[in-house]
Amino acid sequence: MLYSLLMENKQENSGTRSKQAKSQQEASIPREEWPFEEVLSDEYERHLETIDVYTAHVEPKQTNSILKFAQKKLPSLEGLEHCKKIRRIAKPETESGFELEVILCKADALDQDKLVDMLKEHQFEDCRISTVPVSKHAPLNRQQFDAWRHVWPMSYREDTRLDPKFTQQDIDIIHSHMQAILANQQHSVVCRVVDPSTNEIMAEKSDTRAEHPLHHAVMNSIDHVAQNESKLYGGCGRMKRTASQMTAVDDDAEAAAKKAAYLCTGYDIYITHEPCAMCAMALVHSRVSRVFYSIPSKTGSLGTNYKIHAHASLNHHYRVFRHVLKDTAATFTLDSSLQDQEL
Repeated sequence: MLYSLLMENKQENSGTRSKQAKSQQEASIPREEWPFEEVLSDEYERHLETIDVYTAHVEPKQTNSILKFAQKKLPSLEGLEHCKKIRRIAKPETESGFELEVILCKADALDQDKLVDMLKEHQFEDCRISTVPVSKHAPLNRQQFDAWRHVWPMSYREDTRLDPKFTQQDIDIIHSHMQAILANQQHSVVCRVVDPSTNEIMAEKSDTRAEHPLHHAVMNSIDHVAQNESKLYGGCGRMKRTASQMTAVDDDAEAAAKKAAYLCTGYDIYITHEPCAMCAMALVHSRVSRVFYSIPSKTGSLGTNYKIHAHASLNHHYRVFRHVLKDTAATFTLDSSLQDQEL
């Protein structure tokens, strides 16, 4: 009896440990702890820019009436929807102990003397007018919000879509693929195409521009995938995926899911060096999902220049992550014939 109880207790503890280990393995790693860096569009990295607005200092009981006046009679605050209309200022000498400062309109939209006349006309002659700076742009991430909100109160709703979810297992897989292509003995740029749903390697090619100037590693890899799919599926493309299986950052995932998979749709790209403009655009056209690279290039077009993957005018966007296995890559030696080339 005692033995049975001990065995049951051991099994329960083992099961608990197993669940805890699985939970830890599946837990998403916070962005600040990633061992690589996402290359975001410039809007996510810009510093504070301000624009001047006129404000009115009012007693709390005047708030509704001054807001209605501003909405109906003054120029629009279009583009400043992220700014809160009112901020509270401590004023111990008043009955309420504070006063409210209300945004009226942009300073470049109306002459201040004209504004004063309009306020008097609508019985707000006692309002004190100020010109104050507010953030010109809405914050796109927590860092911008924390840095900008001291200028004027702002609204911010965190967009969880900005943070891709990486578990420790995901990171291990990413490192494994990058380690493999960095270990090549050709001292060349190497590109690997992977289907993340199965972790299957769909192509791995190196740079062969000595044979042809357009035969960069990315171009060779995409061409290899295209040839294989042509043999397997003819002109029909791969089997369609559901929207939930689409990992690409398409403008409309549902619409994309209804189409047959095209070239590298949903695939991950691992490349030793940052791609050039030609290769970056080829990856857009191929509908890849994510690009991981280790070594920046002076002619690179994802992190160093252009940020092609983030251009709003394009009909497809993919995520880019750089400095994967940065320390390992520091010892990588590129063949001298490629050192001054667009990679």
